[in-house]
Amino acid sequence: MSNPDWITLDDGETVEWTGSPRLVSVFAQLLVAALVVVGSVVLPVVTRLPLIAIGPGVLLALLITVASVYPIYTTAFLVTDRAVYTKRGRRSRRVTTLELDRVQDVSYSQSAVGGVLGYGTVTVEIAGGGNVSLSAVGDPKAVADLVGRLTRGTDDTIPGSVEQWRAVRDELRGIRSALESSR
Repeated sequence: MSNPDWITLDDGETVEWTGSPRLVSVFAQLLVAALVVVGSVVLPVVTRLPLIAIGPGVLLALLITVASVYPIYTTAFLVTDRAVYTKRGRRSRRVTTLELDRVQDVSYSQSAVGGVLGYGTVTVEIAGGGNVSLSAVGDPKAVADLVGRLTRGTDDTIPGSVEQWRAVRDELRGIRSALESSR
């Protein structure tokens, strides 16, 4: 993955995941804007008001659309092998950094709509208070699992082979039998 232009990574730091809020997360607001447009057009036609009466409704719908969509395009998330970064804003960017060695908990949540449409929120909590939320990300469980795995510094694989673990089991059974027979 390529490094975004809004962050400078340390030497050797690798990008593990990058994303942004999903546009589908503002579906409800866009539906409201569409209903406002329809209402602002139908009402003047039905009540025989001048067509200029359409203007305020269309302007309100445009405002709703921009207010809901603009944050989607000005927010970005980045997870590296060392930190979680969030960027908000275009001109006055605000970048938040959470070092993975300070992370205490990683969780994710999905609303009913988010579950159906495939987005949710990942919350990363750090020692000493504070947290960062990666809102409206696609497949939040996978992102939370990735951050959790990077935080623990493991790849969640069990060391050793099946044969080695069977040998350990057999040895423990032998010790248990010896202890029980000595009673």
